[in-house]
Amino acid sequence: MKKILLASLSVVMLLGILSCNSYAQKSPAKKEETPEKENKDRETWLHERQRGEPGTWKAYVEKDGIYFNLTGFDWNSGRTFDKSDFPNLPATEGDFALTREAGTVTFTGKFENGRGMGTYKFVANNDFKTYLQQAGYTKLDEELMLHIFFTNIDKNYFAYLKDNGYDKISNSQLRDLAEQDMNRKVTQEYFDMFKKEGYGTVSLDKMVELREHGVDAGFVQEFHDGGFKDISLDRALELRDHGVDMDFVNEFKKSGFGDISLERALELRDHGVDVDYINGFKKAGYNDISLERAQELRDHGVDVDYINEIKKSGLKDVTLEHVQELRDHGVSTDFMNSFAELGYKNVSVEMAEELMDHGVNTEFIRGFIKLGYKDMTLEQAQELMDHGVNPDFVKSITDLGFKDLTLEKAEELVDHGVNASFIKKMRAKGFNNLTLKEYVKLKDVDWN
Repeated sequence: MKKILLASLSVVMLLGILSCNSYAQKSPAKKEETPEKENKDRETWLHERQRGEPGTWKAYVEKDGIYFNLTGFDWNSGRTFDKSDFPNLPATEGDFALTREAGTVTFTGKFENGRGMGTYKFVANNDFKTYLQQAGYTKLDEELMLHIFFTNIDKNYFAYLKDNGYDKISNSQLRDLAEQDMNRKVTQEYFDMFKKEGYGTVSLDKMVELREHGVDAGFVQEFHDGGFKDISLDRALELRDHGVDMDFVNEFKKSGFGDISLERALELRDHGVDVDYINGFKKAGYNDISLERAQELRDHGVDVDYINEIKKSGLKDVTLEHVQELRDHGVSTDFMNSFAELGYKNVSVEMAEELMDHGVNTEFIRGFIKLGYKDMTLEQAQELMDHGVNPDFVKSITDLGFKDLTLEKAEELVDHGVNASFIKKMRAKGFNNLTLKEYVKLKDVDWN
């Protein structure tokens, strides 16, 4: 009986083990998460836990207001508030609040010597949010409502825009107005500028674009005061985007370019030409440099340092045209100095360009000097290169016993296709003790 029980237990245990193995084999392997998914999961987790948490602020008191730099979950913004908005700034850790139609911001922190920092919390006004929704505005998330608060957009704001000809504000335009801090003071400055300068009716999108790019009434007025009238808004945008302001233009005027146009100023800025660049050439003796020439030199990579180094290498009376040509041909100061060190002191601009174009360098010349050809002119070196004569070729011929080989004869050999291999081949056929001239004749009659 014991044997039967033991046998039965063994069978049960075996079936259990097989069943577990079978389940383990059938269970799907846990899918490994990709780094991208892990990062996304972490960002989602962080976002969910930071939602509703206080933002941070730093601020300093200015002459006409208080500038706040505010940071949210994934944004930051700089806003200036009137001093009257915060009559009692805390000198010790404490709270101070600002309530507007869009909601209330409660700041926590302190100010010391006109500077402060801390955290803030925003609570939207649900009644005003409902008003916006009933007017057709959607996607009024907490961030947008906060920007609406900062810009002080209220019911009167929409009436104000309507009075100035903007009665239909789209959802995207509302967001732009809020994010660009287009408050009533800012928009009024634009309205005044449009009227004063005769720009007529300017679209709301264009006005936001001007604000976003930093074009305001003061920017346009500076150009008017500088003598540039009738600047279009697109031209003003172009000037701002390219970094051209009246300070930039005035620097050229003070340097003797009183007739500079805005088109030329834009080109100079785009090509990296400023007054310091031009004054460098004037100090080097090029007093008559024009704006067009300066721009061209910059485009070709010519600066005063390059000119000075070229002059040190031995070139005299170098014009700006010469320097530009040298740069275009790839003639570097190292290239020029290498010839000066080898004894060629008065290399002309034209010769330097030709040497570079034909691939002649001092290493090429040194190869001939080592073979005993010490009085080579640069013209000879260029001619040898053009004929395909190099030091290795000359050495291969002199090693065959032609010790008195001239460079002119070396050119002739190459031109006729006579090389060391050909001479060795002819000698193997019994043509020994021939002169180079005779080997040339054999080659010319195609004696192989």
